[in-house]
Amino acid sequence: MIRTDAELRSIRDRVSLVGRLSDGLVRLGPLSLGVDGVLSWIPAVGEIYSFGAGAFILVQGVRAGVPGAVLARAALVLGIRSLGDVVPLAGPVFADVFTAHRWAANMIVEAIDRRLGDTARPPPRRWWRARMPLAA
Repeated sequence: MIRTDAELRSIRDRVSLVGRLSDGLVRLGPLSLGVDGVLSWIPAVGEIYSFGAGAFILVQGVRAGVPGAVLARAALVLGIRSLGDVVPLAGPVFADVFTAHRWAANMIVEAIDRRLGDTARPPPRRWWRARMPLAA
């Protein structure tokens, strides 16, 4: 298990980078496309990348001492993403829309931030929150 803040921050940054590269290189309104979405259209290559990126995110979470409940939720999201590959033609479309790597990476990053006591960071901006009316 990682013991120093510097090691935790390094893991946090790498997990965040993999999440962004996998599912957030190009944004079109609320939708985004990344390496995972592009590679999912190439048979076998997309599945290999998706599995590798997901495994990396989870292993780094274990190394950082992220709670098991967070790891289980992240694994569930990544598993749902992997099941989408089973359906021909719809699988790549699902990979383009369902940003599981970024979602799982955010779960791991938020858990690491809690462990570091990083409460000064603003929460991630969600596209649907920007459209919600403010309470009077």
